Amino acid sequence: MFAYAMSVGVKNGWLDKKEYGPAVDKAWKALCAHIDRNGNLREICIGTGQEDDIEFYLKRPRTLGDLHGQAPVLWLVRVMLEK
Repeated sequence: MFAYAMSVGVKNGWLDKKEYGPAVDKAWKALCAHIDRNGNLREICIGTGQEDDIEFYLKRPRTLGDLHGQAPVLWLVRVMLEK
């Protein structure tokens, strides 16, 4: 989601391309390394409620292709294709 937001900011001139463009590209490459042959994003934390314990968040189960992560990647793909 952060990569998508930054890419939209760069595209619309709200964020400096020299400063934020490399961060978007780096995030894009990192995300691509987690996409399988079927287009599913790996290592997505499942949705959860709130807790006061950091370990609760660090040890959350991860899944494949869950829309919590899959949808923002698709948003980013759209912006990246418009470059």
